[in-house]
Amino acid sequence: MNYFYFFFFLFLALLIQLKPLIFYICKKIDKAENLNILGCLTFSIGIAMTIFASNAAWDERLWIFITLILGILLCIRGLVIIFFLEKIKKILPIYLNHYYKFSIPISIAMISLAFLMLTTDYIGPQNDISECKSDKTIFVICGISNPEDIVITPDNKYLLISEFGGIRPYDSTKPGGFALLRLSDKKILEPKIFFGENAWGESSCKQNNIFGPHGIDLIEREDGRYQLGVINHYPHESIEMFELTQSTENEEWSFVWRGCVGVPKKYYLNDIALKKDGTFYVSHMYPRDISMTEWLITTILKKNSGVVLNWNKNNFEEILNSEGSGPNGIALNELTNDLFISYNQGDQIVRFDISNNKKLQSFKINYPDNIYIHGDSLWLTSLDFQPKDAGDCIKRPACSLPFSIYEIDRETFVLKNENSFNKTVFGLPSIAVPVENTIFMGSFHSDRLGYFTQK
Repeated sequence: MNYFYFFFFLFLALLIQLKPLIFYICKKIDKAENLNILGCLTFSIGIAMTIFASNAAWDERLWIFITLILGILLCIRGLVIIFFLEKIKKILPIYLNHYYKFSIPISIAMISLAFLMLTTDYIGPQNDISECKSDKTIFVICGISNPEDIVITPDNKYLLISEFGGIRPYDSTKPGGFALLRLSDKKILEPKIFFGENAWGESSCKQNNIFGPHGIDLIEREDGRYQLGVINHYPHESIEMFELTQSTENEEWSFVWRGCVGVPKKYYLNDIALKKDGTFYVSHMYPRDISMTEWLITTILKKNSGVVLNWNKNNFEEILNSEGSGPNGIALNELTNDLFISYNQGDQIVRFDISNNKKLQSFKINYPDNIYIHGDSLWLTSLDFQPKDAGDCIKRPACSLPFSIYEIDRETFVLKNENSFNKTVFGLPSIAVPVENTIFMGSFHSDRLGYFTQK
């Protein structure tokens, strides 16, 4: 609805500047004996809009509030047309004689309203959730930092989590870390990291002792070993490779560094999708030096800003026809050669045929992030607000802004389940991972994990 009102107000701003058309309409009104039918129709539409908005959360969503105001105005307009037509006719000459004095300010107001609808959606209050505490809707697990992406370990007993540091333009690039969540008792553990030979990366790429992880992916390689790929932003841009190994004593998992790949300066990466042969796909979001203003323009206009890349053990190749607005999460189904791509700023995810470099299907969703494949389903997160709504959210440990979790069919892209949340103890989700009937949620800006039970 935000985009409907955006184009609606722009249309009104343009329409009112068409002087010959406006003069023609005014002459028709002046000659009319009555406009009762038009008045009744206008009043009826206004009543319908007012009733709809009154029964919805009109004080929380800008578009519903605008609908309420427009409904009331249309009711008044309908009554004025029916009962005060002669007075309208007396006012028309004043309006026509000072046409531009009236029309230009009205057009400016309409344009301002149009762009307000693009940048603002949720106008309701945010709960103060500084205290990490569960509520009746969502349970939280405390003691973690920005759990941006999640995979399940091969034994299905742990969640492996990347603790996001930060990226431009929202924040400075900072170090992060890794964590494990033991599912049996919901305990957070810090995995041990060992350093081995550089066998899965480039010989020119040197190891780091500190990491700034972002998107991650875990696969079983052709040789039977488990490879973890990590998009890394600190201290420099790289893709880090680890072997995941399990202790025979306590069944805990640890990392062995197996190399890295340097990232050319023209790319700023977000997520990774590994193949069994050690090659991979990555999503390039936008230029590294992008400003917040440029990011907002890209978001508003849905401009292409990035592309998906393939690394074939020698270099990066841009995937034809994968361009889009803010490529974000990616997930690969190697059996069908399908790559699922989340276009965060473009508000959609797509099913991409790698064999033919073609987008096959799309699903509209507000600011999608990481994609998780589970059986014949895709699990997605949605931020149900606009950038301006966040306020000082980045300065707080966690934010209660509204969001949704979607499950869609992997083949048909038909919606299976939707869970929407508002003013709860979790927010800004970036990944949803199902474990039986429990859905675990990570966040790019939070001091907690969240989870709820799927009914």
